[in-house]
Amino acid sequence: MGASKMAMLAPMWVLMALWLTIVAVSGVLAYQKWQKTTGAIRAQLLYLWMGATIVFVGDLLHTIAFTVSTYTDNPTGPVTILGRIFEFRTFAMFFDALVFMVYYALWALFIVSRYQDGKRSSYDNVSLGLAVTAMVLILPGVVPNALGVYTLEYNIAIWAPHIILFIVFGVMTVWKLIRCSRHAFKQASDPLTQTQERALSIAGIGFAFSFLFFTLFLMLTTLNSEPGILMVLKTFAYMIAFFYLIKGFILSTPES
Repeated sequence: MGASKMAMLAPMWVLMALWLTIVAVSGVLAYQKWQKTTGAIRAQLLYLWMGATIVFVGDLLHTIAFTVSTYTDNPTGPVTILGRIFEFRTFAMFFDALVFMVYYALWALFIVSRYQDGKRSSYDNVSLGLAVTAMVLILPGVVPNALGVYTLEYNIAIWAPHIILFIVFGVMTVWKLIRCSRHAFKQASDPLTQTQERALSIAGIGFAFSFLFFTLFLMLTTLNSEPGILMVLKTFAYMIAFFYLIKGFILSTPES
């Protein structure tokens, strides 16, 4: 592998190793607390460890696929499996997008469990409906693109309906998380609840910035720019969100 490729891959792997470690710690800790809790908090921890698990798998695959793509100098990251070309990076990009759709759907369910006694409002039904629609719309593109049955140009695919719906329902979910956690913080009288709600609010703000950087990345990419720094900033925003989830919510949850 040439020096230029190593110079590109090494920082990316360092960043992703740090990010994936944080995600893994979040998932493991949430799973451990989930096993030792009951009631509504148990459901909330279930959503957190499930979300961390799928994000870890999705971003790990994406990182490996980007490495293959860089190594082969091919944007689709082709590898040969059983004598057939499999466009690994193309598949990983679609799969990672699906992962984050599921992730924010789990957050929508977390909000319903924590702040609404498990009862969905019309707002929640719309948000989850958009999430399911986005997932359905992305599925037909995953396998055909990876197997070369047909290939969408990336600049077209990123503004496909499933991505637009993802941004809409994701922002709806994040906005509600911030609003509900701030309201709960003001209403809380005990330090534990205040700590948890403050952590959830900061995590929501981190998610909001991640959507901002992601949207800017899409806009600049369509202008044939190379705004890779925005995806780095997006990852840092997620790191901050997960750090506060671990420190302020998961670790502070009492076992019962």
